[in-house]
Amino acid sequence: MNKDELIRSISQETERIIPQEKIALVLNKAVEIMKRTLDSGEAVKWQGFGTLTVKEKPPRRIYSQSEKGLILSKGSRCIIFRESPKKKDN
Repeated sequence: MNKDELIRSISQETERIIPQEKIALVLNKAVEIMKRTLDSGEAVKWQGFGTLTVKEKPPRRIYSQSEKGLILSKGSRCIIFRESPKKKDN
């Protein structure tokens, strides 16, 4: 399901009481807030669904064919999703 399909589905579930433009606005704002929260280092917890957290990956040594030797990569960050135990039961 992509974003447009999600918006259409929410609109149908609410029997079109809420216009699709307003649903899109709310979803966009929710994503912006979640991004800011994750960037600040906090977890995003959604009861009954799961938790989003940011994991820091340290730099590591990798082989570079162009330099014919080991180089140190940059560290990175990735988002981890952990499913809620309540959701696993369903």
